[in-house]
Amino acid sequence: MMGSRPVESETKTAIGKSLLDAASRTIDAVVTGLNALGSLWVFVMMALIVADVAARFFFNQPIHGVALLIELSIVAIVFLQIASVLRAGRVTRSDLTIGKLLTTTPAMGRMVQASYHLAGFGLMALIFVYTWPLFTAAWMQNTYLGVEGEFSLPAWPMKLIILIGSAICAIQFLREVRADLGIVRQQLAAVPSSWGKAALGAAAVAVALVLMYLALRYAASSPVQVGLISVLFVLVTVYGGVHIGVALALLSFFCVAAIRGDFEVAGRLLALAAGTSLQRYDFGVIPLFVLMGVFVTISDIGKDTYEVANYLFRKVSGGLGMATVGANAVFAAVTGSSIASASVFTKIAVPEMLRHSYHPRFAVGVVAGSSVLGMLIPPSLLLIIFGILAETSIGALFLAGIIPGIILSIAYCILIWVMAKRFPNLVATGGGLSKRSMEKMPATQLIAKSLPIVVLIGAVLGGIYGGIFTATEAGAVGSFLALALTVIRRKLTWDNLWRALKETGDVSAAICFLLIAAHIYSRMIAISGIPGAMETYLQGAGMGLWSLIAIYLAVLLALGTILDSGSIMLITVPLVVAATAPFHVNLIWLGIITTVAVEVGLLTPPFGLSCFVIHNNLGDKRISLEDVFWGAAPFAAVMVIVLALLTAFPQLSLVFT
Repeated sequence: MMGSRPVESETKTAIGKSLLDAASRTIDAVVTGLNALGSLWVFVMMALIVADVAARFFFNQPIHGVALLIELSIVAIVFLQIASVLRAGRVTRSDLTIGKLLTTTPAMGRMVQASYHLAGFGLMALIFVYTWPLFTAAWMQNTYLGVEGEFSLPAWPMKLIILIGSAICAIQFLREVRADLGIVRQQLAAVPSSWGKAALGAAAVAVALVLMYLALRYAASSPVQVGLISVLFVLVTVYGGVHIGVALALLSFFCVAAIRGDFEVAGRLLALAAGTSLQRYDFGVIPLFVLMGVFVTISDIGKDTYEVANYLFRKVSGGLGMATVGANAVFAAVTGSSIASASVFTKIAVPEMLRHSYHPRFAVGVVAGSSVLGMLIPPSLLLIIFGILAETSIGALFLAGIIPGIILSIAYCILIWVMAKRFPNLVATGGGLSKRSMEKMPATQLIAKSLPIVVLIGAVLGGIYGGIFTATEAGAVGSFLALALTVIRRKLTWDNLWRALKETGDVSAAICFLLIAAHIYSRMIAISGIPGAMETYLQGAGMGLWSLIAIYLAVLLALGTILDSGSIMLITVPLVVAATAPFHVNLIWLGIITTVAVEVGLLTPPFGLSCFVIHNNLGDKRISLEDVFWGAAPFAAVMVIVLALLTAFPQLSLVFT
């Protein structure tokens, strides 16, 4: 009998492992299924809006309910796909600190990361708990959204999606915790001396939590102090590697609870923000422009644009560099993403410049520098985010970005020309700068390669500025045209289509999750009374607008060295909008200089996201990450000069507004 106990124990262990494996496979299937539904939802959004635009334009008969469906779609996409985004490791965070810990001291890094994932579980659990009463009320009272007699939908399905999505994401966070702790156990078994470092990581997190608790308790009687402490802890947690949406939302929850002395109030704010903060038709512009950019990349339109620009600049000294800038500027007019531009032109432009004896540092520097045009020349995801956070017109921001984008492009070309003339050894070796002899490109080929990008730009920007359709409708029409061009060019396969939809869903869910968190953070800042306190302080200190703007831009440039662009905006824009309100600042101009200042961070170490993307995509051992940063340095300097110009002369940003 005694001998059978080990066998029974092993059997129970095997059964337990089998049950865990089955549960894990079930959760994976649910996450994948929700992700597929969210991805298809984006495609349906595009089709609905295009059908609505066509019905209105050709038959003067819009389709009822499209606006309401789009408003509800963004929330649905976030909660259907956020678990999948987390599983893929694409929930936005700064890897500067946690990345180093995971590399140098894995046991400590995994312990710290496990605590971050546990915080994510806590946030999702709170959203679930405080959304449940809203769901039951909507179910029991049979409430509807929309206009009765026009178009309406029951409210409970949307609450149900939030409940399901938050529950699955909470489970996924727990799975991440389990995976982290599993790796910690392996590390400790392999290297017993790692016990001290793992304990140190856990202790550091515990100390941070105690300090936050004591700080909030001490400041609880002063809402303004609570708000200011929250700003400090947001910076610390984000820099430490906590997922940015989790940091913003969870800190806001505890700060509101400290200010009001009631967790119920904080919970209701959290649930309402999760369910309603994205219920605006304008938010549909995010997934639609992302989808258009993905289709443009698949169809090789970026490659053709570069070939045309390369041909046009063939007789200019440093022409390949200028061609890269020009192609990036045109490509930016249909993608809206600097990272997309960096990814595409790393593969297209860098090998071509190296083949023509251009210096490797210069080649990667040109691509890095010109990639930032993707976030300035409309349509731009950063301008969209600013417009949402500042509650100002996205269409007006798009208009305002045209002249600054052109100015920055010209400034880059001037820089390349000056470097080619005065410092040729830094640009190319041998005959790299001599006029290139290229096979003549027939006019028909030039037109064929240029026409797709011209059609897209004309449809998207022309439609917006001509008043034919809104920015959201422009995104849908542009996505549809990009899809049609991909089909015509025979670049679309079922696999490509699915990857495009999944990529769009992942990017959109990650961005919109941040916007939900930013909304909660903005509400907390307003509740704390910081805007009024800042106004009083500025009046008492006698600080003028230009002093405030100078400090603000300096902070943006400093934050750009450690945080990504979107995170910087989420943290700073609510504060600066409140601070500049007494001065009646033009928010369109503020949006442009904010975007340029934030984008400098894409080129500056140690974060420099564009530089990392270029280095990773290039995969060339001859070119180090340090080479990319050094190559991008002159372009970052030019950006600062253009930023000063745009700040001193606001009219440059307001020509078309």
